[in-house]
Amino acid sequence: MVYKPSEAAPTVAVIYTDLLAEAGLPPGVLNVCIGARDTGAALVDADIDGLASTGSLATGRALHRALAGRPEVVLALEMGGNNPLVVADDVDDVDAAVNIIVRSAFATAGQRCTCARRLYLPSGPVGDDLLEALVATTRRLRVGAPDDDPQPFMGPVISTAAADQVRQAVADLVAAGAEALTGPGDSKARRLNIVVRASVVA
Repeated sequence: MVYKPSEAAPTVAVIYTDLLAEAGLPPGVLNVCIGARDTGAALVDADIDGLASTGSLATGRALHRALAGRPEVVLALEMGGNNPLVVADDVDDVDAAVNIIVRSAFATAGQRCTCARRLYLPSGPVGDDLLEALVATTRRLRVGAPDDDPQPFMGPVISTAAADQVRQAVADLVAAGAEALTGPGDSKARRLNIVVRASVVA
């Protein structure tokens, strides 16, 4: 197997494969190949039996096109998520619900495909109370390096380009009628811990 990690975060892959070798995985079974887009394209063009990719929608489409004429190559694509959390109208522990929401949305700075992207709250006092508590908690989240003191809740997003994409996504939502309850324009916010409220039309 050849493992090509994201060029933005290759060190984790190197550490992971080193640990597998220490655990007894024979040499040559798993090989790390570090590089950017051209490296990935060269691997796709090689004589491969299959390809599994986790990445953006654009990357998935490009891989699908590249292998369209090679039906003998197994292709598995995981292109991110748009996962919702739904809060029932009989929630009795607002703090516990907020804890789950925050951990789901902001673990690894929201950069996992399993992180929550949307939250559906019941109309009325239950939803209002939970949203108020969520905004207050989000404003208190500390972002920083892992060795910061006090210890942060999470690190920043992986790059300036990624941060710009988040800002643009929020700007697009606001332009479409949403309201940013926290975020870069909120002096109480911690960088990009953003809560956006948008109405849902049935």
